[in-house]
Amino acid sequence: MDENEDIIQIISINYFMNTNLKKNKVVLITGSSRGIGASLANYFATNKYYTVINYSKSKDEAVKLYKNISKIIDKKYLLLCKADVSKRNDVKKMFKKIINVFGKLDILINNAGLNIDKPFLKLTDDDWQKVLQINLTGTFICSQEFALHFGKRRNGHIINFSAPTGITGRKNGANYCSSKSGVLTLTKCLAQELSPGIIVNCIVPGHIATEEVISRYKLSNKKTFSQEIQKIPMGRLGRTNDVCNLVDYIINKSTFSTGHKYFVDGGMLMD
Repeated sequence: MDENEDIIQIISINYFMNTNLKKNKVVLITGSSRGIGASLANYFATNKYYTVINYSKSKDEAVKLYKNISKIIDKKYLLLCKADVSKRNDVKKMFKKIINVFGKLDILINNAGLNIDKPFLKLTDDDWQKVLQINLTGTFICSQEFALHFGKRRNGHIINFSAPTGITGRKNGANYCSSKSGVLTLTKCLAQELSPGIIVNCIVPGHIATEEVISRYKLSNKKTFSQEIQKIPMGRLGRTNDVCNLVDYIINKSTFSTGHKYFVDGGMLMD
């Protein structure tokens, strides 16, 4: 190995170490009062990230989560913020509060989502707009505010959430599937415009064992559960910790990947 190769190797090692520093990182998880969002909040806070728990209507669940995490780690690592991600003024106020308390924001996880399922011919304009506003417009607003606050710093992250049906579509979900398809394309657009300072990627979770998924797919029924499991090559439902591990990988291990979708679905959709 010549001198130039030694220098390149040293620079690469130092870069890798610097991009994996967790100390003083601040993360916002939208829609984090329950489900995957709550697990992400718990994961980051217990790993000593300064963690912002966001909710819109689920105040009781958000407060309960805040109190439970506070039993494990110092409250200085936590901030509770009410904001409707589809409303610009709410998001601006939330970001202002985060900056006032923590001084910065390093990681945005756009997890907030909404389902209103109906047959296409019965969807109202309101049904359409509500879902698009939370799932797609909310991701746009939060990402834009994040980028404006982040400025010209380096090693920022935006992680969006889509869904397999954003690729395949499904019955009774034209509004939801369209919004999640939009998130996939928005991820690519943001990655091209915000790189190299902000890395933007998208998580596509499959059947994760949350209350919402169990209810939607009627997985409490043994027959239905068995039918759904047969669609998953890995032979089980995903766990929220599977999602947390993938998000952690993107933030702390992956150093040359942006604009991509990452599946955490046990092989259910091999796209």
